Amino acid sequence: MTKIADHKKFSMFFTKLLQEYRSSLKPRETEEIVNQFFNRQLAFFTAKFFYKLKRSPNFVTLISMLFGVTSGFLFATGEHSYVMAGAILLQLMIIFDCADGQLARMTGKSSRFGKTLDGLADLTTHISIFYGVAFAVYIRSGTIYPFFLGLVAQSSMYIHIILFDHFKNVFINVSKPDYADKLEGMEELREPSLKEKGNSGSFSLKQLVARLYYFFYRIEACIVSIGYLPYANNFYDLFPDPGRIDSQTREIYYREMRVSMKIWTFLGDTTHLTIFVVLGLLNRITLILPVIIIFTNLYMIFAIVYQRVKFKNLGLEREILWQERFD
Repeated sequence: MTKIADHKKFSMFFTKLLQEYRSSLKPRETEEIVNQFFNRQLAFFTAKFFYKLKRSPNFVTLISMLFGVTSGFLFATGEHSYVMAGAILLQLMIIFDCADGQLARMTGKSSRFGKTLDGLADLTTHISIFYGVAFAVYIRSGTIYPFFLGLVAQSSMYIHIILFDHFKNVFINVSKPDYADKLEGMEELREPSLKEKGNSGSFSLKQLVARLYYFFYRIEACIVSIGYLPYANNFYDLFPDPGRIDSQTREIYYREMRVSMKIWTFLGDTTHLTIFVVLGLLNRITLILPVIIIFTNLYMIFAIVYQRVKFKNLGLEREILWQERFD
């Protein structure tokens, strides 16, 4: 009887743990492959650890930033052992970067401030590792071209991330209406920035966060238009009234766009950072910047072409099925 009782307790514990893990995840269609099959599992237990310590997601974000910035300084040495240590620290940064979001979903403490802090932590990590690698190559070559390559590679990565982030949010907004994180319209983002400005006669951190968040999405709106066709330059052209999207329309969108969404996941932040980790462990840091500039940009072109083809198919459905709903 004791063994049966112990088995039931273990089964209940495992079931509860599995439910917690699943609730901490993003929709699988929008998850980067390396996260889906490796990082999220480790990040979940990391998030559980800090949950037990009653630490906030922002605390985990600051730890991830510390790992990321330190890894860049280790890359900059160019020494094999230090570069390997930097790659390991960067992998830890990736895990903690996943964990802060999972902890936020577990505790229900997702916020605009937390998202902005997470973005700033990523930015400091990116600057550190890109120019850490550029400095190491500069020491070896004696020319300043690695810094130019670093700038081009980092800019390319941000274009990739912005495109991926936008189409991920659109996919979630249309096909996963019950998901907590919703795509916000430009007016929804603009109002808090103006409100904070009006309520405070002087500078405030909350006002800065609102402005930064709005500024980011202004940039995103300019970049993502390349993924749309002429008849739909943005999400709101495609769905004039998102609140009226019904189940049939959601199913049409999901069917047409799920493969396209998975293609975009290979251009996410983690995928780029994994290039640093793998080539760092192999002591091939001179290849990192060329790989990001050449291969990820070629892949982006493929993703955009495929995206536009799927939107064209979606447009044919829209003419037939959506005209009466939105006109």
